[in-house]
Amino acid sequence: MGEKVYIAPFSELNATNAPISIDTGSNIQDQVKIIASGTGVEIGEHVIMAHMATIKGAAKIGTQGSTGPFTDPVTNTQFSNTIPEIFLAFNCEIDGATVERNTVVNFLARVGPGVTLPAGKVVLPGKNVTTNLQASSGTLGKVANLTQADVALMEGIIEVNEAFAKGYTDLARTDSTNVTGINYAPDTSFNSGGLPQIGGSPTRDPNYRNRIIGNITFQDSLATLNNKLASRISLRADEGEPFNVGSIAGMANDVVFHALETTSLTLGNGIGYGPRALVHGGRQVVNGVANGPETSVGDAVGLGPNSVIFRASIGNKSALGQRSAVFNSTIAPRTAIASRTIYADNGSLILPVEW
Repeated sequence: MGEKVYIAPFSELNATNAPISIDTGSNIQDQVKIIASGTGVEIGEHVIMAHMATIKGAAKIGTQGSTGPFTDPVTNTQFSNTIPEIFLAFNCEIDGATVERNTVVNFLARVGPGVTLPAGKVVLPGKNVTTNLQASSGTLGKVANLTQADVALMEGIIEVNEAFAKGYTDLARTDSTNVTGINYAPDTSFNSGGLPQIGGSPTRDPNYRNRIIGNITFQDSLATLNNKLASRISLRADEGEPFNVGSIAGMANDVVFHALETTSLTLGNGIGYGPRALVHGGRQVVNGVANGPETSVGDAVGLGPNSVIFRASIGNKSALGQRSAVFNSTIAPRTAIASRTIYADNGSLILPVEW
């Protein structure tokens, strides 16, 4: 690993059968899986591996490719990115592929064996890219061109995760038990660094089996959480804060809460969280500006396995199916989102997950 690399809780790096290398400034977020085989997995500089992303086989991520110029499809202007970045978004998969610099693989998308995703390309949400032609030609409906807004988002994420690399290292150097169990968030320019409030009391328990970090308020007591929470759960209010969590119906293995800086999470009572469900805070984008409602989930909602909520408000008694996503939307109470469905921009975009 290079310098300023952040590896979040319960990520899995399996180099049993082949090597894994990670270059400077990259980050591996919660529940990411890297399972190397063949010649191994090479990860270059400034690669963002967002929550639940999977890389497997022999793969190269950000070790080659152009820095521009690229043509922004929104502004029709040319730009270059001399400090190249890559964004592998929530629940995407890279399977034995090469992903060049200055690319994005969107949430719940996949790039398959032997494929090279060229610099300047963005895989659209839910798409399964299985050929080099699909990876390079926008006319086939799998990819689009990189925008300057994509680059700006990546730069912000990298800056935050480099702060995590330093902040958690500082906490560990002060006391190694600061970075396990229920504990402090790092004190950064974007976070106050407090402790969780559980059942009305500030709580620190380095031996707890899950990671609960920062300014999160739980209605349930710690004893109740012990009965409701499974394992390998990562609830991190170390970037956005506060998180307000109602009484939990049940939480399966590998669930993640997180939020963009300056945003919060509000989670109602009686929510059932399926395995590898992700709830991520962020403001909805309205007319190109992220100043809309923040992420919230109402009462008695069911979240299926591998479901994703980001920049979204979910009404009471709604349900998300397996490997589904609600993005940049407000959905009414009693709404059911089918399995392998992406519901985005308040229903103006509804896509299948192709794999």
